[in-house]
Amino acid sequence: MIDTRWRGGFEPMFNFLSRILVRLKIKPNAITIAAFAIGLFSAICIGFNKPIIALILLWISGLLDALDGSVARLTGKSSAGGAYMDLIFDRMVEAFIILGFTILAPTNYIAYILFYISVIFNFTTFIVAGALFKNDSEKSMHYDTGIAERTETFIVFSLMLIFTNHITIILMIFNVIIFLTGIIRFHKVIKYSKTLH
Repeated sequence: MIDTRWRGGFEPMFNFLSRILVRLKIKPNAITIAAFAIGLFSAICIGFNKPIIALILLWISGLLDALDGSVARLTGKSSAGGAYMDLIFDRMVEAFIILGFTILAPTNYIAYILFYISVIFNFTTFIVAGALFKNDSEKSMHYDTGIAERTETFIVFSLMLIFTNHITIILMIFNVIIFLTGIIRFHKVIKYSKTLH
């Protein structure tokens, strides 16, 4: 929701940073890979109980994830392959972040498992919607918005890092939001699929 509604406010900053990366001749896929690698280092820092470093790396990863698409559009190098890599790497970073929390605080394992289940459900509905619905945006595929998007996920991870004694309640609330996002999209996809016959 934040990505969709408020990104416009940050767009000037993203464009400024993207133009710097373009001048440095850094390719979009390299930015995507860097975002992935830094996200993994954040997960490692979580596992080793280095919350401040983990938090900084997490948001650097998130910033780079926002910039790769902008750089691709500025350089005319947007591609389905790049979009595919970006989607997969995003989910992998989230999975490894949760793995880091599992190492740090394993007693919250039910919340972690439910997170994985909710993400699988939500991401599946997202991919199906992307394949079915017409793409009217500048992205490589239809991007179906929802309550829980990338920025919300990073905010939740940040709260989990700051309030480690309340990981379960924070993540369980977010799990419900992810499930709701998937359910709403699932209903939308089913409703749309009936119009195809």
